[in-house]
Amino acid sequence: MTPPAVARGVRLFNRGRYLSAQEVWEEAWGAAPAEERGFLEGLVQLAAALHLRTRRGATRGAGHLLAQALITLEDYRPAAHGVDVEALVAEFSAYLDWIKAIDRPHRLLDRLRVPRLR
Repeated sequence: MTPPAVARGVRLFNRGRYLSAQEVWEEAWGAAPAEERGFLEGLVQLAAALHLRTRRGATRGAGHLLAQALITLEDYRPAAHGVDVEALVAEFSAYLDWIKAIDRPHRLLDRLRVPRLR
């Protein structure tokens, strides 16, 4: 896997282009060695969850994928390929708790609550 692919996906993700980030990370996953695929799988799940939540209104599906992504990414703490996984897990765990608590489809201003990848 090339670190530039991870960085490119992070930039897309942080701009709210979750599907594009997912596609970049899926492509990198296909070329990555086996030991790096788990990390990329977690990022793909994370991007897919946010795409479902923000563009498709699928709160339950998004919550499930987000939970799976967090479980997958736990093994990569504190950081991997330039991504602060410690912050990612903490911030997206809180975000997951919030979307479960509000139990409603995504609204425009909800995008302000989506954590950024660092």
